[in-house]
Amino acid sequence: MMAPTPPVTSGSAGSPEQNLDKMIKHQERMFSLEITKEIAKSQHDMLMSTARTLGQSAEKA
Repeated sequence: MMAPTPPVTSGSAGSPEQNLDKMIKHQERMFSLEITKEIAKSQHDMLMSTARTLGQSAEKA
């Protein structure tokens, strides 16, 4: 005899569909954060490059 398991069709907060929805929402949030981080990094790199170029121009002047 197998150990009793909760029914899959239960309406509780632990249903597989709701867990899947939570996981998907979490993944979307993490993906969004990752994209935001990449955009911020590329903007930062661009600004640093501009600052470096301005600094070099100022040294030559």
